[in-house]
Amino acid sequence: MKENVKGAPAKLDRVKAAEYAARFTMSVMLGSARILGSFSPFGAAFLGAAPGGVAGVVTLAGTCLGALISGGVATSVKYIAAAILIWSTLHFFADACPDWFPMAVVFGVMAVVGAVFAWDTGWELKATALWVVETFMAGGFVYFYSSALSPIDGALRPEVRAAQTASLAILAATLLMSLAPVELFGVLSIGRCAAVVAVLFVTYRGSMGMGCVCGAVLGAAMDLAQGGVPFFTMSYVFSAVIAGIFSRSGRLPFLLGYFAGSSLSVLWYWGGHRWMMALYETFAALVIFALLPEEAMTKAAVFLPRSVHGYGFLKAREYTRDRVDMCAQAFKKLYETVRESAGADHTDSTDVIFDRAAEAVCRSCPHSARCWQEKYVDTVDVMNGLTPILVSRGSVELSDLPEHFTESCDRVESLVSAINAEARTVMTRRQYRARLRESREAAFAQYDHISKLLTSLSRELGGEITVETGLERKLQKYLRGLAVSSSVAVFRVRSGRLRAEISSPSLRLLRRDELWLDKLSQVLGVRLCTGDGDLSSDTLVLLEAEPLAVHVGEANAKKSGETVSGDRSLCFRTDEGMLYVILSDGMGSGPEAARMSGAALGILERFLRAGVTPELAIPILADLYLLRGGDGLECATVDLLGVNMFTGEASLYKCGAAPSYIKRGKGVKRLASPGVSPRRGARKMSSKLSLSPGSVAVMASDGLTAGPDDRWLRDAIGELDGDDPGMMARELIGRARERVGGEDDMTVIAVACEERK
Repeated sequence: MKENVKGAPAKLDRVKAAEYAARFTMSVMLGSARILGSFSPFGAAFLGAAPGGVAGVVTLAGTCLGALISGGVATSVKYIAAAILIWSTLHFFADACPDWFPMAVVFGVMAVVGAVFAWDTGWELKATALWVVETFMAGGFVYFYSSALSPIDGALRPEVRAAQTASLAILAATLLMSLAPVELFGVLSIGRCAAVVAVLFVTYRGSMGMGCVCGAVLGAAMDLAQGGVPFFTMSYVFSAVIAGIFSRSGRLPFLLGYFAGSSLSVLWYWGGHRWMMALYETFAALVIFALLPEEAMTKAAVFLPRSVHGYGFLKAREYTRDRVDMCAQAFKKLYETVRESAGADHTDSTDVIFDRAAEAVCRSCPHSARCWQEKYVDTVDVMNGLTPILVSRGSVELSDLPEHFTESCDRVESLVSAINAEARTVMTRRQYRARLRESREAAFAQYDHISKLLTSLSRELGGEITVETGLERKLQKYLRGLAVSSSVAVFRVRSGRLRAEISSPSLRLLRRDELWLDKLSQVLGVRLCTGDGDLSSDTLVLLEAEPLAVHVGEANAKKSGETVSGDRSLCFRTDEGMLYVILSDGMGSGPEAARMSGAALGILERFLRAGVTPELAIPILADLYLLRGGDGLECATVDLLGVNMFTGEASLYKCGAAPSYIKRGKGVKRLASPGVSPRRGARKMSSKLSLSPGSVAVMASDGLTAGPDDRWLRDAIGELDGDDPGMMARELIGRARERVGGEDDMTVIAVACEERK
């Protein structure tokens, strides 16, 4: 422990020493960098971005040394004086200066010092203009250097991280400017060779666009350092474009492409071999880049900004999917465990009835030994003979006993009464246990339902995300042409339906054209419709329009004497292109029945809109009623039709509901329910069918037929025209009222399918 403590300051000192050495080196380089001949704003800017204390002193020394070694006496005095004034002012106000203060100090000092030299030239136009440019560059570069030297934090906002990346690029470019005049063998510029290597690396490991940006920045820096025409800017960018074409073909074709671009640039600017040194520098940089190990470039490539392709998001979805799947397995195991631990139910046999009756009546009888010992076999035979009568009728009578037994038993009437009393007790106990077992099964089933629901969600999370990046670019380009600045997302949902979302405060510019939706459809290549939401908001949701159109007509009639119908219906579409039509009939009539059926519809709607399948949502609802119905009367039937608006495929789900009918032409097909109450086992019936254009589905509550005879209803459906489903529903209600009267609530829903026009 002591050695570690003693060694810590030494390690800290080495880190500080390395930092001071790096600052000193960079300040020397930036202090010596010159633009447009003799101007050097970078040293002063770097000093303005330096912290106080030893780091500030080191930066001051490096800036002064750089100014001294790179220019004449007058120029060196100018920048040394400016550096001392900047450092002194910042050091004096170090304890109470705002963030903008260093920029203001550098700007003011460079303006004053530069004004002296501009005045010395008689305020000659070029000198004055360069003085103004240098002043603004020195003040502005303080911000970039401060951002570049601040700690890199991945938690920063994206726009802050982008500014820091740009600042690092500017710092690197200005450092290379100081090396541009340094030449090997009087031919090769170290700064320009390093700049070409940087452009090659960014283009090869990044992208053509990134290489062009890097080439523009470094080329401009090299041109400013030379003070001539913008040759290097053009050359680096043009060469990056040519090389970028071959960036995925291997390193050799990539290097040949860059050299070809550089050669063409030299020919373009040809003038007495003036730019031949650029070819030498390019060739040297190509050799250096070719010798760089692949592993080193791979490690360095992590510092390049990358376009987000969503891989991290996909891995996050995969992680979430695994967690949800584990949770589903846990609920499944819980369901199996509670079912197993519950064990078999104990059921009272009929033998118990006779045993308890004999115990209550015969124990105190003086002739008990005669009946249950001497004539035991005869007594047991008599009781066994009563068993089928007791099971079928629920009670026994005195006449059911053999004559010899009634003559020999002194308490036969009391025994019959005791047997009937015990039978009633056993039956009541059996009913209670059956009810308890039913409720317990429903409670256990909830764990199974949750497991299936989580498994379904896990599969959806594990599904591939289909993001239409090409369509996003086309849509973004179209919106820019309308001067609509927006964020767009185009993707396909689980069913494959295209969905586009546009977020912009300028959507009114898009909607000025009456044909805006048709034009957006042309851009995305599919017919579009608007999704749910307020079109006046800043977010517009567009969905691929369904090729099928469905018209729903409904008619209903209340039970005679009732003010409220117990039937409730609901129709809605989901974003995945599914149409759901639900009819629920609450038990009985009136407000209470309406409340039950309305609650069933509300629960189903939430499940279906959340993506839960009807195969899972209906059993959950049925078990819920089983748990809630304490008096056995609280339940509601469910009749659910789901239609895929893209394919016409449909499914009909019934839970205790009345039959439904499918009409195709004049033919009518009956789809009946098993006739089992949703409270008794929660059995359901589902039928797969197809709603082709011209077909009609008819759903009705049980009050329409008032019995199993529905021949008249099928004949009526076959006769009526399905083009107007509302008229068909009203006509069926009218005929039913004439036939069966108003003994129950009646509801008819007709669903007609046709091709969208």
